[in-house]
Amino acid sequence: MPTSLLLFFVLLGIACLVFGGHWLTDGAIGISGFFNISPLIVGLTVVSIATSMPEMFTCLTAIQESADLALGSIIGSNIANVGLILGISALIAPLASDIRLIRKELPFLIFLTLLFVWFALGGFSRFEGIILLGLAFAYIVWVVFNSVKESTNNNLNEELGFISASRSNLFFALIWIILGAVFLSLGAQCLVGSAQQLALRLGVSEVFVGISVVALGTSLPELAASISASFAKKNSLCIGNVIGSNLFNLALIGGTSASFYPFPVDPSFFWLEFPLLIFSTFILFFFLRNTDSRIGWKRGIILITFYLFVILFIGLK
Repeated sequence: MPTSLLLFFVLLGIACLVFGGHWLTDGAIGISGFFNISPLIVGLTVVSIATSMPEMFTCLTAIQESADLALGSIIGSNIANVGLILGISALIAPLASDIRLIRKELPFLIFLTLLFVWFALGGFSRFEGIILLGLAFAYIVWVVFNSVKESTNNNLNEELGFISASRSNLFFALIWIILGAVFLSLGAQCLVGSAQQLALRLGVSEVFVGISVVALGTSLPELAASISASFAKKNSLCIGNVIGSNLFNLALIGGTSASFYPFPVDPSFFWLEFPLLIFSTFILFFFLRNTDSRIGWKRGIILITFYLFVILFIGLK
């Protein structure tokens, strides 16, 4: 197959993931409008899970062919969420911290990142995958349970109106979810197969393709949701989406992949990719560690520069 045709299928796969992720997110938000959940909680759960589905479908497809490609896509997606998505969002509008993030979500994200790297020692077993899945579901239950007493439906609809004003009908929300899932499945198969062949054709590592092309392609739904939130000055939804997405990438996607397909981990990941993943998580904590912390345009440029450095450094490895 000509290289140009492989590139076309890569772009086609990304396009299917973008549309599928967008439709799935709209449907999920439409359904969340029927519950009493705050905007930050919606960002941390509903939007994060929905926009993480491209990574889920892509990773489950890739893990059967290449563990390096799948793991690279998880790590690359988390780094892209922090460096690229928050960086671009901060250029549009300053992002303010939240007391809940400082006390709960950010410490849990740090713990989960370190646990994920620890589990990677010697490869991911099915038992470790089940533990990660258990943490993901426990987190969802805990967040939803605690959100019932701190949010109102009116506030939720006001905050989310800029994303899904016309798709709050339950029937149509379910249609969007089904349609989004179909496109995500097709896009994942198209992107993974063509990206793997493209890596072989160009002589670059599958890890680099996973961290750059695949991770960026699967992160586009998060980018679209966060940019929309930034233009609408909805900081809590934007930051919650990124943090929640990173949590679910590690626990839900990594856990599901390991539960169904236990996979080995190349020792080289511990020299570069995993340290960069941990570093990006601590950057996020450092920028949002106080209640008056803000990620303005200067810090946004720092985050974008960090992301470009990661891609360049891994590409030259």
